Amino acid sequence: MLDKDTEYVFAKIKFIERYKSLAAKYQFNVSESFENYESNQVVNIISELGYEASFNKRETFFKITETHNNYKFQFNISLKYGVAEFIWSVWKNSELKMGGTWGILKEQLDGLENDKVRKPVFRNYEELKELLADAFLIYEDFKREYMQK
Repeated sequence: MLDKDTEYVFAKIKFIERYKSLAAKYQFNVSESFENYESNQVVNIISELGYEASFNKRETFFKITETHNNYKFQFNISLKYGVAEFIWSVWKNSELKMGGTWGILKEQLDGLENDKVRKPVFRNYEELKELLADAFLIYEDFKREYMQK
């Protein structure tokens, strides 16, 4: 469960609305999805957007880790089958404070398990770059507000 301060941060950045909007923008038919992307190309795109990512081959996700003062933020990005899933974790002084997929975080915030948000689908590198840029805007707002709480 999320603590009240964290819930406040998510409310302040309008996380649920922004997540729903982002997902709606990229609701393409899964049959059109871009499954055969190159992981090194995705790492390059993430780098162009200003982040250093590594690719976990075994678990097939991209990982961005950033440390600011006593906080460690981790942003994992799964792109299996051309469908994007975002996972966040935050530690303060090495203690895990929160974590989960955006879908689970949304459910924890609004308690609506039956109001699932379909994950965004991308069809090419250009859409993936736009999708990631949109997700990173939410991430930056979250980090800034989380450290100020």
